[in-house]
Amino acid sequence: MRVALDIDDTLGDFYAHYREFFKADKNPKVMDNIEITRNVYKLRTNKEFWLSIPLLETIDFIPEVYCTKRINPKSWSKEWLLANGFPNRPIYQLYHQKANKATVLKGRCDVLIDDSVHNVLTCIQSGFPALLIDRPHNQWFGPQFRIYSLCIDEIEEAYNLLLEYQ
Repeated sequence: MRVALDIDDTLGDFYAHYREFFKADKNPKVMDNIEITRNVYKLRTNKEFWLSIPLLETIDFIPEVYCTKRINPKSWSKEWLLANGFPNRPIYQLYHQKANKATVLKGRCDVLIDDSVHNVLTCIQSGFPALLIDRPHNQWFGPQFRIYSLCIDEIEEAYNLLLEYQ
């Protein structure tokens, strides 16, 4: 099975790191979507920020590719992945938050694992299988398409169920 993995909030704890970096407890406005977009744009040249994102979860397989919507240099993402023990695999980077990851993954992978409900649903609506890794910020969405770990056995089981319903 060829698996594509998102990076932020799938492998690395971007959300918590961002909250801490911008002191969201003292300044909750930085958590507004428009402010997050502005602040991430400002962070695009801050290598230390991107390389110091805490590890959220490890994997027990070799992914086919990584797919991200980061706007920082791709080399920093690769450096972070390698420093955290992830296999050296290609990174597909989309620069627009509304972009559909299926456009770069179709034909290269069998399934995307992502923390974003939007990304998962957009892929599925495009005919590309995707699974939602369970995270606190996506709890509002139901159990469909959801996995609870990055264990290949769970991914394969959920992928097979997803194919039955498509």
